[in-house]
Amino acid sequence: MTVHIDLRHLRYFVAVAEEYSFRGAAERLHISQPPLSRQIRQLEEELGVELLDRGKSGTQLTPAGAAFLPAARKTLDQAEKAIKAAQSAGGCAGGHFVLGYTPAFDRSAIPDVFDGFRNRFPGWRLSVKSRHSNSLIRDIRNGAMDAAFVGWPIRAEGVTLEVLREEPVVAALPAASKAARKRHVALADLRGERMFRFERQWNPLLFDRWEAHFEHAGYEPVNAPQPPDHHILLGLIAAGRGFALIPASLQNTRRTGVVFRPLQEGAELSIGMALAYPERSPSPALEGFMKLVRTEMKKHRVVG
Repeated sequence: MTVHIDLRHLRYFVAVAEEYSFRGAAERLHISQPPLSRQIRQLEEELGVELLDRGKSGTQLTPAGAAFLPAARKTLDQAEKAIKAAQSAGGCAGGHFVLGYTPAFDRSAIPDVFDGFRNRFPGWRLSVKSRHSNSLIRDIRNGAMDAAFVGWPIRAEGVTLEVLREEPVVAALPAASKAARKRHVALADLRGERMFRFERQWNPLLFDRWEAHFEHAGYEPVNAPQPPDHHILLGLIAAGRGFALIPASLQNTRRTGVVFRPLQEGAELSIGMALAYPERSPSPALEGFMKLVRTEMKKHRVVG
């Protein structure tokens, strides 16, 4: 029987084994937990054995997993040495690649390319930084960052943008609110309610587009500053302090006391994600990174 295993399977398994936790491994790998769990399940199905015991007290290696771990580490080490040797001969021995992403989206919406980058460029150090879109564009323009996943639309003079996906906006509401009783809500249902809203400096173009739509709809928001971290934001909503309009992917972050409802104007207030990078970049790893992003987005059919 032929077994098909790739380096991603091994890297994910080793991360979970070393962290004793899917959550810890996901944070270490800069991915969300669902794709990590799927990859581990695929590995176990290929091998025909369970490698991890997913118990209430944590994640532990099974006897098969304990036997497999040293060989997995050795295989990854050998693969890394082979890739380094090839890239060194090809004149791309290593460097530092700085990647940014906006916290406006759930991590599950961001292409799973971090592990692929490390496999392709093992000699490169990858730094991942979270900033608001306007700051990410400024860092790219100033040469402090190689690429970033930013909110769109956005002003980006001197920076190239490739739109990867668009998401409708949904309403995140306190579970005890009147609007939460509806299956769908409209801006008219939210009149007089306190709305957590991102600051204009985070993305002036998107802020102004929303402002124009609110004015056209005759809706006057009662604005409150939106915290940068969406976990804090959902905590404030759960406490009944207000509501927020968020990209649909943030519904993946569940919070007791918060309900999500489709918004009638959600398509008009949609938020896109774009890959931003310099018009001319000295980084030899950028082109390879862009190919990884495009491949991942096509795989999940969310391009365009």
